[in-house]
Amino acid sequence: MSKKIVEDKNKKNSKKMILAIRIIKSKKSGFYTFENKIITDNEVDKFFHHKDKN
Repeated sequence: MSKKIVEDKNKKNSKKMILAIRIIKSKKSGFYTFENKIITDNEVDKFFHHKDKN
């Protein structure tokens, strides 16, 4: 039984997760809003270089 537990722990893939917070200014009202998203380390550049459709 202990053998199965050790094998299961080795199979887990650990990913570094990041809470990314981006500030977006509304074109209509001029107020700032925040967009929060939990993403992986590889997706950080894509998240911050995304342009809004507004």
